[in-house]
Amino acid sequence: MARRLKQAQRRAPTGAQAASAKLRERQAVSYVFMGRFLTGRGIAPLMLSAGQLGAATVLLALALPVFGRQEITWRADAVVSVAVLGALGTGVAYVLNYPLITDVGSTAASVVTYLLPVVAIVLGAALLGEALTVAMVGGTVLVLVGVLLTQRGKREPVG
Repeated sequence: MARRLKQAQRRAPTGAQAASAKLRERQAVSYVFMGRFLTGRGIAPLMLSAGQLGAATVLLALALPVFGRQEITWRADAVVSVAVLGALGTGVAYVLNYPLITDVGSTAASVVTYLLPVVAIVLGAALLGEALTVAMVGGTVLVLVGVLLTQRGKREPVG
């Protein structure tokens, strides 16, 4: 019995895997929320994005005194990287996301988030020489099949 328990613990998701799964769950809900309550109301995507990212900034600022107690080392390359990723990777993505939800609907637009790990695997293998595993290839196939299944049939734009 103890051996079975230890094997089950080894197979259980780590904290990072569990957090990643919760993130994907919340992303799916967020697309439905954005499609239902935010898009199609005549508000510019830039304003919607600014409001959403501004609210997140306020919430993070409130959480910082409680959860941000470790010392921070400021390096120029890290600050520039965070600024570029924040502006391009998040800011521009949010601005483009709202018209996409309006045009193709929240379900079809949410598929984009599931392709990010596939792109990371391909770029890691092609540019960095990272090894591909059977699990990576199998996961990629599952993601691509899921994307194809969500794109079948008639899509109704929001609005």
